[in-house]
Amino acid sequence: MATPTEKPRVRVRAPSRPSGLGAGFGSAPRASHMAGDYLAQAVRGWVPPLQSADAEWLYERDLSVSRVRDLVRNEGWAQAAIDRSVDMTVGATFRLNAKPDPDRLGISRDAAETFARQIEAKWREIAHDPTFRGDAERLLPFAGQVGLLARELVQVGEGLAVIRWKPRERWPYATALHIVDADRLSNPDGRPDDDRMRGGVELDADGAPIAYHIRRGHPGDVSSSLDSMTWDRIPRFDDVDGHDRWKVLHVYERRRPGQHRGISRLVAAVVKMRLLSRYSEAEVKAALLNGTIIGAVYTELGQEFAREALGDRSGPLEGFDWETFNTTRAGFYKAGAGMEDSRFLTLFPSDKLDLNTTPRNTAGFPAFQTAFLQGFAASLGLSYEQISMDWSRTNYSSARAALNEVWRTVQRLRALLIWGVAQPFYTAWLEDALDSGALEPPAGAPDFYDVPGAYAQAEWIGPGRGYVDPVKEAQAAALRIKARISTLEREAAEQGADWQMIVAQLAREQAALTAAGVTGPESGSLAAVKDDDEAGSPAESGRSAA
Repeated sequence: MATPTEKPRVRVRAPSRPSGLGAGFGSAPRASHMAGDYLAQAVRGWVPPLQSADAEWLYERDLSVSRVRDLVRNEGWAQAAIDRSVDMTVGATFRLNAKPDPDRLGISRDAAETFARQIEAKWREIAHDPTFRGDAERLLPFAGQVGLLARELVQVGEGLAVIRWKPRERWPYATALHIVDADRLSNPDGRPDDDRMRGGVELDADGAPIAYHIRRGHPGDVSSSLDSMTWDRIPRFDDVDGHDRWKVLHVYERRRPGQHRGISRLVAAVVKMRLLSRYSEAEVKAALLNGTIIGAVYTELGQEFAREALGDRSGPLEGFDWETFNTTRAGFYKAGAGMEDSRFLTLFPSDKLDLNTTPRNTAGFPAFQTAFLQGFAASLGLSYEQISMDWSRTNYSSARAALNEVWRTVQRLRALLIWGVAQPFYTAWLEDALDSGALEPPAGAPDFYDVPGAYAQAEWIGPGRGYVDPVKEAQAAALRIKARISTLEREAAEQGADWQMIVAQLAREQAALTAAGVTGPESGSLAAVKDDDEAGSPAESGRSAA
């Protein structure tokens, strides 16, 4: 009996499903949802296992990744798709726009702006160092390292890096980034996965990664000797005076709770990609074979010759000199009356020549390939035109619409790289720069370890979005600025530029023009763009973007 302050408890018996189909298919009850129906013809026999994210992927990971890499190695369009994704996400530039928080640092906005410019100047020392001291392997600048991780993120589904501490003489920074092949991340000695170890990722009681077990060599590298059978346990964070400093950077797109390794976006399309590859190869081989068979020669030499050719040595042709016969026959066909590029053929008696005039029917192949590439492009968040480089059926409106959709995927992938790689490495470097004295904190600001997020707050500028129609889009940008719904900073960042560098360069150019007595562009000309005469005629608005 429930008290007046308690809600009455009502027990409702849940309906039970039949435990089996022993009563026969006809009398078995049907499911309310077709997705849960065992008997519907469309789903009969389709009973995939219900597993956790790690159980679904980790056992199949190595084989799936090796197949993806094989396709990218050998298929030009697959390689092109990866390149397009990396080019748009990172490209050749990945610029820091430092924005230390003046409110949390307790300093003025002018002081924060000055400090930000100092940070950016020092950051360029390591990001653009010509000897690549920011790379533990000393092979790439920072943008190249982020690009390599972006390639791994798209192709394999995850990127792995370790922040190394490598002091050098006459170089104020000891922080360096080491890109590691994700194949080296695995359980030591083939240990099976359990609640505290998943695919080389060591977890705490809440499932949070606390350490990574990385082989010293790639498991498929025969030159690594014992290194491929030796694992290093590297903690996710270093403890610096009670504060966490990033040590291992593991970036991947998390699609399910409890997922601790990244899944390639190509996995869903890998089977169809392989079938398309084999189909394309078969079509080319068939066309080649069809083109190399010029014709056939039919003979009417009689059944004795046919029987002898099939292996029957008895009969009137026993002991016949076939070698001399075939030599005579070949010599006969070589002897022909030539007349410049034309030739009259005189056939051996009783032979008939039938030329191959039937063309290979490949009319349906382009449409078939297009359908496959469209699905493949969708799995990567790209457009069909970007993979095929076929812009023949694209106009401005469709190209712009496709670019808008693709750009959302680019922004999401770029955000993963910023959260997982750029920002953690920048934070570790900034701590290093302040600790070494290369940077001085603003007067009155708290210690870095008290508010690291306020010091390291930043934005990252990747490659530009690009123009489909430069005139239209420049006019639109100018109108947005004029209407106060956008800023020069935002519009410049959209095209991969830094607005402060633009302003500084414009000031230098204006000063040079004034000193030379040359009349330059009208000041504020972007905001003065006419939105009536220069908006473009209706006929121009629909012209092709190809």
